[in-house]
Amino acid sequence: MRRLRIAHAVAAVAALVLVAAGCGGSSTGSSGGKGDTLTLVSLGPPASLDPAKANVGSDNWFVNLTYDTLLRLDPNGKTQPALATEWGYVGSGNTDFEFKLREGVTFADGTPLTAEAVAASLNYTRKNGLNVSWLSSIESITATGPLSVRIHCATPNPVLPRLLDHVSLVGSVISPAGLADPAKMGTASFGAGPYVLDVGRTVSGDHYTYTPNARYWDKSKIHWKTVVIKVIPNPNSALQTVKTGQADVLNITAGQVDTAKSGGLEISNTPLFTLGVDLVDRAGTVAPPLKDVRVRQALNHAVDRDSITKALVQQYGQPTTQVALPGADGFSAETDRRYPYDPAKAKQLLTEAGYPNGFSFDMETTNLLGMDLVTQAVVEQWKQIGVNAKVTTDTSVGQWLANATSKKFPVLAFGYGAAPTYLMSLDWLLPHATAFNPFASEDPELTRRLTEAAAAPADRQGARYEEVLRYVVDQGWFVSVMRMDGIYAFNGKKLSGFTSAPNYLPDVAWVVAPR
Repeated sequence: MRRLRIAHAVAAVAALVLVAAGCGGSSTGSSGGKGDTLTLVSLGPPASLDPAKANVGSDNWFVNLTYDTLLRLDPNGKTQPALATEWGYVGSGNTDFEFKLREGVTFADGTPLTAEAVAASLNYTRKNGLNVSWLSSIESITATGPLSVRIHCATPNPVLPRLLDHVSLVGSVISPAGLADPAKMGTASFGAGPYVLDVGRTVSGDHYTYTPNARYWDKSKIHWKTVVIKVIPNPNSALQTVKTGQADVLNITAGQVDTAKSGGLEISNTPLFTLGVDLVDRAGTVAPPLKDVRVRQALNHAVDRDSITKALVQQYGQPTTQVALPGADGFSAETDRRYPYDPAKAKQLLTEAGYPNGFSFDMETTNLLGMDLVTQAVVEQWKQIGVNAKVTTDTSVGQWLANATSKKFPVLAFGYGAAPTYLMSLDWLLPHATAFNPFASEDPELTRRLTEAAAAPADRQGARYEEVLRYVVDQGWFVSVMRMDGIYAFNGKKLSGFTSAPNYLPDVAWVVAPR
C-alpha cells in the first residue's frame, strides 16, 4: 500500500509523455477511424504490469490499455459503465454494494467474463495488491448470479464506485489464466481491455508494444493500430522532440510552458496534487512544541502561500491551506484561506504556547515533485518567527518512505494527489495510516466525524466531509501550501480527446484519438 500512496503523489514525476507517431513520425487517420501508431513516453518503467501491483498514476497507461475496469471515470469526472452496466449500494450504511456485468464479454484469450471470474480477480487484488489498506473494509466479494457480484464491507465504505474505475486500478479485471500463474502478469497481459501486450515486440524496461484486442466488446474505443510506450528518462529531450514535429504530446512542468507554447503546442492542465508540510508528531513525542495546537496554527500563519506559489509554478497552481482538490468531496473554497499570512499572529500564538523564542526540529523532504523547493521556502519563512528546521533531503522514493516511517522526523514534506476523503483518511487521518501518520496520531473527535461521514447517504457526504477536513485544518495537522497542476503540451492539430478527468490523467485507452 505504501507504494500506491507514493505513486498517487508522484504521478507527475513519472512524466508520462504522450506521442502520436505514424510512419516517419506522423499520425494518420480521421475522427472515427484508426490512427497508425500512438506512442507514449514514460520517464520510468512500470512497477509491474500486474494491475494489483502497479502504481496508481505512473503506471495507469501501461495497465489501462490491456485491462478493462468495471467502471470508468469520464473527462468530466463522472462515473460511467464499463464492464459493469448497473451498480449501487444495497440498503443504508454503505456496507453492501452490488453490480451487474455486461453480457457477452470475453477476456482477450476468449474465456468468458463471468461473475465468478470477476469476484476471483477482485479477491486477488484485495489480498495481494499494493492497495490493501484502501480495501481493508471489504469482508467478502461473491458472485450472486452468472453476471452479478456483491461486495460486503465490515465497516462503511462510501467510495466503492471510485475504487472500481480505471484510475484506482482496483477494478481492473484479470482473467482466470492470469490468476492461475500471477508471476506471468509482470511481463504479459491477461485482461479484457481494448489492447493486448505484444510480447514479441516488447523489451521490459525499454519499450512496450500493444495491439488491438480482436475480441474487445466495444471496438469503437480502439483508436490505434498500435500503441507503444517507450521509456525515455529525459523530459527536455521529449519536449524538443514534440516541438520539432517528431512527437505530439508530453507532460511538462510550469517552467516548460513558455517553451512549449513558442513551438506552437497547446496546453491542457488540471489541479493534480497538493504540496506542503505534514506535522506528523502531533503528540510531541520527538518535537514537544508540536503537541500544542497553537504552535501548529502558528506555523500555518507564518507561511506566505501566495508568494511561494507564484515563484514556483506561476499561474499553474493555487495557494491553499487544505489538502483536498477542487471537485473532491471534502473541498471547501472557504477552507482555502483559513490561515492568512500573519507573522505577528504566528509569534503571538507561539508566545501563548510558551515558545516566545521559537524552537528547532528535524525535518524530512524529497526532490520529488519539487517538494524540496516548497520545503526550502517554508523553512526560510519559519525562521522569521524563530522556528528552525534541520532538513534532510531524500532523492529516491525508497529513501523517502524509510525516513517518513522511521519516527525520526516530526515534520515531513508531502505531495498528495486527488482522492476522496474516505481514502485520504486511510492514508493520513486515522491511527493506522502509517505512511503519512507514522506517529499514529489519534483524535477521537476526528474519528467520530469520519465514521459518521462514511455511513452517510450520498447526498449528505459532501457536507460531512467538508466538516471533517475543516476540522483537520483548524487543528493544524498540516501546513498545506499550494495545489499544483498536471500540465500537458500537445499538438492539437493531430489529436482529439486529449483532456484530463478533473484531477486525473488523460484516458489514452478510450478517449485519445487521431483527429
